[in-house]
Amino acid sequence: MSAETIRVHTVCGTIASDKLGFVLPHEHLLNDMASGNLQPDPLHPDLLEKKVTPELAWILREHPYGCRDNCGLDSVEDATEECEYFRHLGGDTVIEVTPQGQGRDRVKLQGIAKASGVTIISGGGWYLEQFHPEATRVDDVDELVDMLYEDYTNPSDGINSGVIGEIGISPRMTEREIKSLRAACRLQKRIHLPMYVHLPGWTKLARDVIRIALDEEGVPAEALCLCHMDPSGNDPQYQLELAQSGAHLEFDMLGMPYNYRYPGEGQSPSAAQTTVAVSRLVDEGFAQSLLFSHDMFLKSMLRKNGGNGLAYVFEFLERLSIAGIDPAVIQSVNTSNVRRLFEQSAQVTKD
Repeated sequence: MSAETIRVHTVCGTIASDKLGFVLPHEHLLNDMASGNLQPDPLHPDLLEKKVTPELAWILREHPYGCRDNCGLDSVEDATEECEYFRHLGGDTVIEVTPQGQGRDRVKLQGIAKASGVTIISGGGWYLEQFHPEATRVDDVDELVDMLYEDYTNPSDGINSGVIGEIGISPRMTEREIKSLRAACRLQKRIHLPMYVHLPGWTKLARDVIRIALDEEGVPAEALCLCHMDPSGNDPQYQLELAQSGAHLEFDMLGMPYNYRYPGEGQSPSAAQTTVAVSRLVDEGFAQSLLFSHDMFLKSMLRKNGGNGLAYVFEFLERLSIAGIDPAVIQSVNTSNVRRLFEQSAQVTKD
């Protein structure tokens, strides 16, 4: 459906949706994964208290959660440098989906945006259960909605978030995570922003999320972004079914080299594997449903530590070109597709 230009909340005020430019729709510039009850890796317990360096890149690819320092981005300077390089390559906007309880700092994000010249859009809501406040245990869903609504409409720091999420679903899909998801859905119907749902990509729980968000809570499909589609690229029927729901499918692990040993997770797919999955969806007519990003959330992902930073997406787009995908389609994924996500989220309603 067609949609009109709207105003989008950034950490520096609002801009027109047609000014978003080239967008990375799913990144973290400042976050704290280490607060989620991090445990020593049984194979390499000595990693836990080491500082991330380029020399550790090889072992962190196999044990990314085994190092406390790796599990957080806490440097404004590093984030600014990554954003500046992204802008140098032709990028314009970063959507920063770190929610409450996981290190979100909209004031610092505002400083990064001003220093780098990159537009930054912040998120909100709650991630996996281990990062939740006590409220998701004791409050009912509508009370949680009121908490979230206050954060979005009367923010304590005076800075408005422009997307909802990323809302966390773990491989166990706990009752508190379901409650958090329902609260985010009801918030979406009140404030009409895009809603990002973190999925355990290897466990394939997107059908359950669609049932809750679209069928039971009435979120417009066009407003829903299903994150971490990369690991399910080896299941064409599953991804086709998700695309047919009308939701956006986000391939946001581009260039990741990690073997995630968290229960229910696994090896990141290669760029070659993701190219095949994306090409298949384009051939099936779902190019407008696609979004591409890196999900930068570990220190070893920074370029200074041997990672891809915010730069690899441009190499991935070149892979798609070599694979024979129409250049106009390739360019649209990080531009008009993201713009459409905002515009349709604001204007679509579902009874």
